Amino acid sequence: GEQFSEFNVLILWVSPFIAAFVSAYLAPRYKLLLGISMVLPTAILSVALNYLYQVQGSSVDFPGGHGAMILFMTTLLYSSILCSIGAVIGRALSIKKENMEG
Repeated sequence: GEQFSEFNVLILWVSPFIAAFVSAYLAPRYKLLLGISMVLPTAILSVALNYLYQVQGSSVDFPGGHGAMILFMTTLLYSSILCSIGAVIGRALSIKKENMEG
């Protein structure tokens, strides 16, 4: 019910940070670039999920093509911030770990 839906929304909003963090942390090189590269897939996925939800007959906040563009631009900005933070933290912890190991 509602709790499951709220959990899904939380995961959706936190996932850009997690994806960028993991990408930057695990990447052998170009850590920041790989972390920040999660921005575009995040924005595209949010529009696709919004569309699928709408097609299933559910009410969405941003319906139609115009709504999709608003959602895309909003998510692009939001995920840019989260992915940048996630990438910087992932890179910093990865470098710290490398320095401690050797």
